Amino acid sequence: MDGFCAAVTALRVDQSSGQPARHQPITLLWAIGRAAEQQPRMVHWTNAQAELQQLLKEHGRRGSGPSPEYPFVALSRSDLWELDGYDGEVPPARGSGVRRWLNEHDPLGGLERSFYELMARDPAARKRVVDALVSRFLDVESSTALLADIRLAALGFDGFGAVPGVEVGQVFASREAAHNARVHRPLQAGICGTKKLGAESIVLSDGYEDDRDEGDVIVYTGQGGRDEKTGRQVKDQALTRGNAALVTSQATGTPVRVVRKVGNDPKAVYRYDGLFRVEESWHETGRSGFRIWRYRLVELTAPNAVTQQPTVQEPTSPAGQDAPTRLEITFQRIIRSTKVANRVKQAHDFTCQVCKVRLATPAGAYAEAAHIRGLGKPHNGPDRETNVLCLCPNHHTMFDFGTLTIADDLTVTDHSTGTVLGRLREVKGHQIDPAHLRYHREHHSESWKHQQSDAAEHEEEGGDDNDVED
Repeated sequence: MDGFCAAVTALRVDQSSGQPARHQPITLLWAIGRAAEQQPRMVHWTNAQAELQQLLKEHGRRGSGPSPEYPFVALSRSDLWELDGYDGEVPPARGSGVRRWLNEHDPLGGLERSFYELMARDPAARKRVVDALVSRFLDVESSTALLADIRLAALGFDGFGAVPGVEVGQVFASREAAHNARVHRPLQAGICGTKKLGAESIVLSDGYEDDRDEGDVIVYTGQGGRDEKTGRQVKDQALTRGNAALVTSQATGTPVRVVRKVGNDPKAVYRYDGLFRVEESWHETGRSGFRIWRYRLVELTAPNAVTQQPTVQEPTSPAGQDAPTRLEITFQRIIRSTKVANRVKQAHDFTCQVCKVRLATPAGAYAEAAHIRGLGKPHNGPDRETNVLCLCPNHHTMFDFGTLTIADDLTVTDHSTGTVLGRLREVKGHQIDPAHLRYHREHHSESWKHQQSDAAEHEEEGGDDNDVED
């Protein structure tokens, strides 16, 4: 088994674009999928061509041609693949005549016999090889879709949550070692993730002057705008790429791995310190006078934290899984229930102060208490009635994200549409402190505008928010 993993590690692929090509890895994964389904080991070129071409078209690197003839031949130079059923010499994989040769001879290609037999009978070995191919050649988003297409989805670690086999507190000698273990894949960037899927992991390395690390609570500064030599901010940060990924994690409740740099270079090591949730995000002016994005992350502890992946079971049907093999847990925004919060909800008869809707359930009316200025560090808001709103779940979420803001005269604005929704509902005996409303607006009122302008600038620059921060 170790020899096959070594052969995957030693696999030579084209890197002229600056990134490893995916033709050979995708072809190997396709063949491993065939082995898992007990399909014949060897397949004629004419029968494999169309299927491989479609896989390469959909999952190959952007800008690369879907040319299955190259990997079908090139893999025969490794210890993982065989060609049979032809006469004469095999032409160079990149030669101009390789397609003509394949069409003329129609050879058989497939996994080396002992490799095929191992992939067909041993799910654990199959997972090790798939993990080795994915971690070296593919990113999370592309590997998830590819493995689903070739019916190996149950074997893929999607990059989020706890990494199988890695314990909290485990130390890695370098960023490269953390990358190889899939704990934090970028070799330089502090955030790994995409706007579409969310953040997989972050690194705390004292690189940003505004970071605050208090162990189980982290106030993390987004990426960008920093002078690498001095560590000082020299320009505004944009809400794109990794910064946008952390906001997505806040919205979806996806847990984020935290890795801390311990010690000073050149003897620094990197320690995996478990899963955190992104509880808040906002922007503010940092110490150097530039706009920075901030995130409050709180450590997840049992029973909420996911520390192990379940044992992988084989998919019972190529159409999907009746019993998913990966434990999926969503961490929602915390709903605090204090005596103060309950008094505010009762004062409003559980009626939302924004939309005036009272939600009835079999257990009684339902509403949520929203603290205007967040409790705990770094906001240090008080748990007093003057700092609490009674909201429905929708408007609570919108308020927490800064999509809704409230002026001193209690006018409510929806920044997603630019619409004034009217005046906040009031009742006798519940007064709101305008200072808390101003604090909320200072953190959030410009967020929507900055998000839209940052995204527009990023599109003009040709950026892709679906790129992993490598």
